[in-house]
Amino acid sequence: MTDTPVREAREQMQKQFTEAQDYTKKSLNIWNELVATSTDMAFDVVLKNWNYSRSLRSSTEQAVEDAIKTQHRLNNEMMQVWRGYTSSVQDIIAKSVDK
Repeated sequence: MTDTPVREAREQMQKQFTEAQDYTKKSLNIWNELVATSTDMAFDVVLKNWNYSRSLRSSTEQAVEDAIKTQHRLNNEMMQVWRGYTSSVQDIIAKSVDK
């Protein structure tokens, strides 16, 4: 008779121990998945930020290059206008001196 309660207690403890093991395994698997997913997301964010920074830097470099080219073209055009103006002034002065 004493063997049956001991056996039942042992079976109950074994069942509880097995259930605790299952819950622990499930919990560890969930944490492993969470860590893996979080790591993947972190690397994705870093990579996207790197690509964005590189793209922004490229766009900025292109904008600066375009601004310098525009300024150079504007300076050349203004020099041509200035040369035309001074040539006209010289012609006017030369005509008035010749008279």
